[in-house]
Amino acid sequence: MTTTKHALDPVTLEILTNRLWITNDEAAATLRRVSGSPVATEICDFNTALMRADGEAFMVGTYMSPLSMGHHFIVKSIIRDYSENPGFGPGDMFICSDPYRGNTHQNDVTVVAPVHVGDRLIAWTGISVHQVDVGGPVYGSQASVGATSIFQEALPMPPMRIVEGGVLRRDLEEEYLIRSRTRDLNALDLRAKIAANGLARDRIVECAERYGVDTLVEAIDAIIDVGEERLRRRLSKLPDGTWRHRSYMDEAPGRTHDFRLEMTKSGDRLTLDFGETGPQAGAIYNCTRGGLVGGVLSSVLPILFYGMPWCPASALRVVDVLSEPGTLVDAQWPAGTCKATTAAIATVNTITNVCLGKLMATASEDELRDRSMAAWMTAATVQELGGVDQRGEPFGATMLDPMAGGGGARGDRDGIDNGGVVRAVKLRIANVETYEFRYPLLYLHRRRLVDSGGAGANRGGVGVSLMFTPHGVDGIPTNVMHSINYQAPATAGIAGGHPGATNSMAVLRGSDLWEHVAAGRLPVDLETLHGELEVIPMMASSDLARGDVYRSATGGGGGWGDPLERRAQAVAADVLAGAVSEDEARLLYGVVLDGQGRLDAGATEDRRGALRRERLELAAAPRAPLGVEPVGGAEPVGHALALYRVDGEQLVGCRCGQLLGAAGTSHKAGLGVIEEPATAAGRGVDPFRLGTDFVFRRYVCPSCALLVETEVARRGDPPLADAEIGRTP
Repeated sequence: MTTTKHALDPVTLEILTNRLWITNDEAAATLRRVSGSPVATEICDFNTALMRADGEAFMVGTYMSPLSMGHHFIVKSIIRDYSENPGFGPGDMFICSDPYRGNTHQNDVTVVAPVHVGDRLIAWTGISVHQVDVGGPVYGSQASVGATSIFQEALPMPPMRIVEGGVLRRDLEEEYLIRSRTRDLNALDLRAKIAANGLARDRIVECAERYGVDTLVEAIDAIIDVGEERLRRRLSKLPDGTWRHRSYMDEAPGRTHDFRLEMTKSGDRLTLDFGETGPQAGAIYNCTRGGLVGGVLSSVLPILFYGMPWCPASALRVVDVLSEPGTLVDAQWPAGTCKATTAAIATVNTITNVCLGKLMATASEDELRDRSMAAWMTAATVQELGGVDQRGEPFGATMLDPMAGGGGARGDRDGIDNGGVVRAVKLRIANVETYEFRYPLLYLHRRRLVDSGGAGANRGGVGVSLMFTPHGVDGIPTNVMHSINYQAPATAGIAGGHPGATNSMAVLRGSDLWEHVAAGRLPVDLETLHGELEVIPMMASSDLARGDVYRSATGGGGGWGDPLERRAQAVAADVLAGAVSEDEARLLYGVVLDGQGRLDAGATEDRRGALRRERLELAAAPRAPLGVEPVGGAEPVGHALALYRVDGEQLVGCRCGQLLGAAGTSHKAGLGVIEEPATAAGRGVDPFRLGTDFVFRRYVCPSCALLVETEVARRGDPPLADAEIGRTP
């Protein structure tokens, strides 16, 4: 669809839109063909972007999307600072790893290239890839324990013209590679990025030559304009209101970083305000403004741009992102950012996902409400290994198979089991056999993690558990482990759904594994082995000796809707499939099986009735109890709530008719609340019982016992006014 601002005919626009989309994806395919790094070839931890001449990104890939959401910041800084000196022309390319210029963190190294037709600059291309190591005090460059600023991390690189007129500058290449412990991988990835940018540049020039430069430039402008118009129309169908979410990044018991978002939807605009987020840390966990925008867009595009090309420039015309400088999400120099993608950016991405899910859950149209989506797995357990492999050669690896966490449940279906993260819809994990061939490892299991998906009428997707030991070597001298959310689940549910499980890591030191193997048994569970269990906190750097067994678990997605409204047969099927245990089925879903895996319908009905009565008995009385309004004449706002008109006043109530409060205020004031330890949210929450800092709150209709909302909170924090729906007249 074209706009009134452009004379370009719709057929030509559609052809060029698809040509450019394919060009961007072909650049990604080129990278994978040339790169020798499993991070790129197997896992797809990279992304591509196309930008117009001023740097505005009109197309991004669907791999690890935050990596390319800041490309426009990098290009704009090159235009602003380098146009005169050193300048840029045909065949040039710039390398950059500076988070304060637009990179996510130092490991995600970007190469951007201008696209000229003759002497006319018409576009830019860009690609970023996660590099296993880019220097700094800790192997892998991401877990600089004890760092107080970016100077104790891997030092960033500002944009440098590493390719001039099509020729790679050897001096600047050496400046880049000398920093790294994995220079051969980095050198090959650099050439892969140069090849990918060259391919994209050539394809864009071919389009310009076939359709005309002016036509192509107009098509690029039209892609942005059309995306903006379509997004505005989509937002106009959703109710106005304010939605909030808070998330806690638990560094260690008693040490927590707070992230807060207030999202307001008014007409055809969204405003996301992160101003109440906590102050920046000295190092490691923060992100810069570019990372913040990347985290936001990496939820906005997959959730709101369905059926449309992903166009950051369109979104940023409609979505205002507000932040306070000096906070975790808008860190100021010299704050460190080495773990940003698996800390602050990941958390920003999740809380944006949650607020958008809450907004869409209140839609009156089924098509929009069904696309309401709970949070996906926030961040995986990440591990960097280094040493000498089974062939006697040095190796370095970033182990990313824990990225197979669970997807968030939607309003019309369960979350995707082992779906990954919402910000990387094309992310993959390597085969176990690939890892065992490349690295000195023996996997004992890699499997779906039972009871890791958030309970709900629609269940959150389950996460992944893996367990391995060194093999073919005496040990692995470098083993860096890091993650977030060990106590506090970040994958929040929607409309009464429970959060997904938390992450965990442990090493069983000096186990009797090889004694079992010698006896013809291959243990697949840590509990069947003996040894000294070391539970890993937020991050640790150690080794893996022969006989040590490493196990990690990555959580699932949040649930959607009251778990007691899930079809009993679906719960029985989950138990059969190993997604839910019989204990969890009975405790959270009220579903009783007969011991043979068959549903006991009568016992299930009794059990669910008892759980609803228990809710009403346990729930603290609402602060502002109101009467009950007949359901007739209600205006539904999503799954659980409705707007009522009583004596000329607009009120929010439960779908059963129980009134909860005035429109435009938090309806939680009219709900009963049950507060329990965070572990009550599910068996996979804080399995090693690392602390008691957090609680799980269930908000219950005082009339029908429907579970309307849930929240995870730091013990003692007040209830979150997470939704203000409707407007008083």
